[in-house]
Amino acid sequence: MYDEILNAWKMERANEDLQPLPKDFYRRASMYFKQLAENLRIVDVESISAELLKSEMENSSTLFTRLYKLRIDKMISKIVKNHEVVRSSLTDEENILITYLKRFKEENDAIIENILNGRAPKTAPSEFKNKMMLVRCLKENPAIVGVDLKTYGPFKPEDLIYLPEENAETLEKRGIATKIKIT
Repeated sequence: MYDEILNAWKMERANEDLQPLPKDFYRRASMYFKQLAENLRIVDVESISAELLKSEMENSSTLFTRLYKLRIDKMISKIVKNHEVVRSSLTDEENILITYLKRFKEENDAIIENILNGRAPKTAPSEFKNKMMLVRCLKENPAIVGVDLKTYGPFKPEDLIYLPEENAETLEKRGIATKIKIT
């Protein structure tokens, strides 16, 4: 996993656009760091193995943190400039985060608009409301955590699911579901 984190960081640093990461990248990184911590607890603290593990933990932690911050900075930059973020390059966690970043931008723009139109800025953000959408499931998929932090699923083919629009779009792009338009 160390090499994967290193390569992802190098690719991210070398390119202006967000580079694709596997959807389960953060989950696997979490398991990797957990395993390193467990290995550190069971080795003799005076051994060479312990020193190597400590070094790996420090280096991989630094690289991972730099990678994550770089990706977040790119997402924020795109949102602030009203550029579209390519969601297929994002992990599932980042797809949820994008929704909150976009909401932050909307609230920020509303404050500016209110001030420029001679209205006092709102002191509290408007209630976060997700548009809900009906989708038909095309294939099995485990449960997901929606942008509203509620759990949806697991899904089976032909299930009809009512979930936040952002999640519906993600499932559709991944070929798991198709949107149903209600007229």
